[in-house]
Amino acid sequence: MASRIVKSPAVQTTAKRQFAAQAAVATSERELVKAEALKVSTLKNGLNVASIENHSPITTLGVVVKAGSRSESYDNAGISHALRIAAGLSTKNNSAFGICRNLQQAGASMVCTQGREHTLYTVQATRDQTDVAVEYLTDVVSNQAFKPWELSRSAPRMKLELASQSPATQAVELLHQAAFRGGLGNSLYSAPAKVGSHGTAQLSQFVSKHFTTNRAALLGVGVSHSALTKFADLLHLESGAGPSATASKYAGGELRVETGGGLAYVALAADTAGVVNVADCMAAMLLQRVLGMGASVKYGTGQGKLAQAAQAVSGNAAVSAICQTYSDAGLLGAMVVTEAASAGKVVGAVAAALRSATVTEEEVAAAKKIMLADVYSLLEDPLQQVENMGAQLLVSGDVMPADKLPELIGGLTTADVQAAAKKLSSATLSMGAVGNLSTVPYLDSL
Repeated sequence: MASRIVKSPAVQTTAKRQFAAQAAVATSERELVKAEALKVSTLKNGLNVASIENHSPITTLGVVVKAGSRSESYDNAGISHALRIAAGLSTKNNSAFGICRNLQQAGASMVCTQGREHTLYTVQATRDQTDVAVEYLTDVVSNQAFKPWELSRSAPRMKLELASQSPATQAVELLHQAAFRGGLGNSLYSAPAKVGSHGTAQLSQFVSKHFTTNRAALLGVGVSHSALTKFADLLHLESGAGPSATASKYAGGELRVETGGGLAYVALAADTAGVVNVADCMAAMLLQRVLGMGASVKYGTGQGKLAQAAQAVSGNAAVSAICQTYSDAGLLGAMVVTEAASAGKVVGAVAAALRSATVTEEEVAAAKKIMLADVYSLLEDPLQQVENMGAQLLVSGDVMPADKLPELIGGLTTADVQAAAKKLSSATLSMGAVGNLSTVPYLDSL
């Protein structure tokens, strides 16, 4: 009987009308929800706030501070590594267990990443757990306690990170140390002898000196700007500009660490412009893509001028151009991984390719397309997007919208990239080398 009533024309017509009305309401609601473009503001206390509301189901929040290995001195060398390890330990308000447990219950994850010029704390959570996530994020950043017994228990983790470094990472760290010596030459990793030497007083002093509102920014993806601005009230940092950064002068040199084995890892680079010089920096990044950034096809042998130079000599080798840019300086060159027996020929050929690099219109046009694809692919990851916004804010106090990138990259000419290649050809090289260096030539012979 009930099934007959449901199937009656009157009931069916009424149901269709109701469903149609609900669909119309749902459609109108979807139309009202619009993405909020990039917004940047500066609060009265000097804290920068940047947000992108894309209505993602996952909200990504971050606090970036202008403090990294570049901020270290001889007395506290390696303290930035200790600070990175200490992220998530007990604060003045919460225990390490409480932070971990409550974030876990909220389905959130927190991570601390670091560069030579910044430290970034990020947390990701579903939109309905944003309030919980931001509470613990701001607490971890602004209320760190650095309890001695927790710091001592963190020493094995530092040792594990040091032992887990890849030879390529070690070569790049040696390259920075040889190129800049101090400042940007300070390693992202603590020296083994310094592990466990950074105490409560030293870490607290470093944080109070560098963690100020004028040196920090609150970032968000998947959150409205008004909500993020309110969250800024939870971030308790001292006001002020903090210490000014000391310029890192490029010196040039080489550092070699013989570890044996069958491979040699060699990083070669010369100085290039920092990001404050936008045009020269972008030209160097285009030149990096002309030189080749490894294989773009699975199991490929690489592309670009550097890979061609390496393939022209005997032996198996992987070569990629590297471009490490910072606020006022940078490095442009190549990373070489090769069999030890043929390392001399391969490194010599790559160095010669760097010295004689030239570009054509077609190569620059292709490099522009590759660079746009690289940037857009990177910005698909909200964690990378947050770090990119933070790095720009710390350098310039503003963030360039993604839709302005094609215009910026398209405005560069072949002459700009050729000028970068000419500067590279006459620049003083630096080298960091790790592995079996029996045939790797010394820098003065390249």
